[in-house]
Amino acid sequence: MKSLLKEIEDKFEEIEESNVTANLDGGEGPVKTPNAFAKSKDEDDLDDEHIEVLGYKKSKENKMNTKKLESLESKLEKKINEISYKEFKKDDSRKQHQKINDSIKEINGMMFKLERMVNQNAKLKTEAGVHSGQYWESTKKRFGKISERMLKVARNLKELSAW
Repeated sequence: MKSLLKEIEDKFEEIEESNVTANLDGGEGPVKTPNAFAKSKDEDDLDDEHIEVLGYKKSKENKMNTKKLESLESKLEKKINEISYKEFKKDDSRKQHQKINDSIKEINGMMFKLERMVNQNAKLKTEAGVHSGQYWESTKKRFGKISERMLKVARNLKELSAW
């Protein structure tokens, strides 16, 4: 038994420690084979075969679905990129009153999320026994700024709803 352990120890001593990732391209710096892990065309064909083996078929690209998808993507891009007032006003896809109604509907949903977030944090603060002295200085400043902004939004909303 001791001889077996001795053999194993001797083999481990012979093995030098190596770092495989450091010498990937023969030296320091970024890997010099940028497409080393890219799929080849043959692999794409294999993926199609695997799909069919599992009982699924790869769908063909449909022009109508592609157009719908592109339309949806452009709408999302506008929302994500927060279009300017000028672009918002020029948009002829909806009438002016529809834009306002949709925006109010969206604001209502955002307010629901905001209220839920505030209520959850208030509950957490109470249950965990967190006191305002534990807030970061930046958080304390944000409370004031958020309150001011909420008041300003409330005034603007009141003005918007007035005839």
